[in-house]
Amino acid sequence: MASDRDAIKQDLIRQVDRDALVGIACDLVNIPSPTGHELACAQYIHARYRAAGIKLIPQSIEDTRANAIGVIKGRGDGAVLMLNGHMDTSYTGDEQYLPDMPGYKPKAVLDADWIYGLGIYNMKGTLACFLHAAEIVQHAGLDLRGDLMIAAVAGEIEKAPVDRFQGPLYRGGACGTWYAITHGAVADFCVVGEPSGMTLMRAHGGYVWTRITLTGDPMHTVFGKKENNTINNMMKVMQALQSWGDEYEQRTSYLGMPAHVTLSAIEGGWPYRCSRVPVFCSLYVDVRLMPGQSPLVVQREIEAVLRKLEQSDRDLAGLHMESHIFMNQWGSQCAPDELVYRAVEAAHEFVHGKKVEVTAVPFASDACELNAHGIPALNYGATGRTRALSALRHYDQGQSDWNPNQGEHASIDDMVVTTKVYLALIADTLTRTRSELGLCEQRAAHRH
Repeated sequence: MASDRDAIKQDLIRQVDRDALVGIACDLVNIPSPTGHELACAQYIHARYRAAGIKLIPQSIEDTRANAIGVIKGRGDGAVLMLNGHMDTSYTGDEQYLPDMPGYKPKAVLDADWIYGLGIYNMKGTLACFLHAAEIVQHAGLDLRGDLMIAAVAGEIEKAPVDRFQGPLYRGGACGTWYAITHGAVADFCVVGEPSGMTLMRAHGGYVWTRITLTGDPMHTVFGKKENNTINNMMKVMQALQSWGDEYEQRTSYLGMPAHVTLSAIEGGWPYRCSRVPVFCSLYVDVRLMPGQSPLVVQREIEAVLRKLEQSDRDLAGLHMESHIFMNQWGSQCAPDELVYRAVEAAHEFVHGKKVEVTAVPFASDACELNAHGIPALNYGATGRTRALSALRHYDQGQSDWNPNQGEHASIDDMVVTTKVYLALIADTLTRTRSELGLCEQRAAHRH
């Protein structure tokens, strides 16, 4: 049977069409889909499902957004494999100070083996691979025991409504995948297609976002002093938190992932009225959360730093200080003994002829949400290799080779070969029964 299954894989792989794949990728890039506005992109994918005869599970989330869930049904005695990718892009393309170049615009540009355009890197390039692979499987009429589910989701980008920044544009952080898997899109295991550079990303960090606000009295600058200035005092808070953060990062790093603490944003005073001592100043802090950690651990440590400051600094004690978490996502990991881990390893080796490189990175992905709901998940994506450093691995000690001066781009060759890996994965897992895969029906209950 092994040779028969290998023949099935080779037959599917021969059907990968480079031009068709590029066409899907360019179509996706050419549909603007910033967080909160993914509906048009979902409708495009819905149309592809219908044209291919893939069952559509409609999931409308808000007026301007939807998920695009497609299912190819098997006999019913196999597993359900989800291929999960997000439609929302990291930017709208119009943000202040964002570079004005093709890699940051929702317009696909072809240059030799590379596609440039907003979203192609994160992660419409891999989403195109998912769609092309699903269409090949459907057209091939493969005798599947299990189900293939393509989950093109909204709202993955790390964003959160806070202060005056409200509405769908700011509702991200895995909200689309959470909606999908709590409204019927459930699976036995999942591969998420974040830009891993064709490495097996077995672990991710989560994050805790904290807002710290100092409030004082409104007064004219002629009466103010640095002692009652909230911005001056916030600088003390920043210094103390960064000092704590340096120690936290070393203490909590995991699988080579650094638990960075970043002072991400600051806002204070009234810029239209500089003749007033800033009555408030808010600091926004990102703390990376490692697998197994609770957000409450970070909250308590930050609160301890702030209490110590208030007790030792008379000026800070004279101001009102408050802090709270406004966004968090748990970290996650996929153990090497999980079926999806072993299956991705085997599919990669079948196509590449060598073992897959295993990585772990501290950015969050929808794998975190999937694992939290008892669906074993990891990342294996087509994009991630960049043109400037195309001969090097994408991640090295948790550092990316990302070059912001290049903008988003993806290698077409990488997309082609990754589609082949996904086809090998589908054939390996979905042509077997649950018992052949060693899946236990009580597994989910046991995991909780």
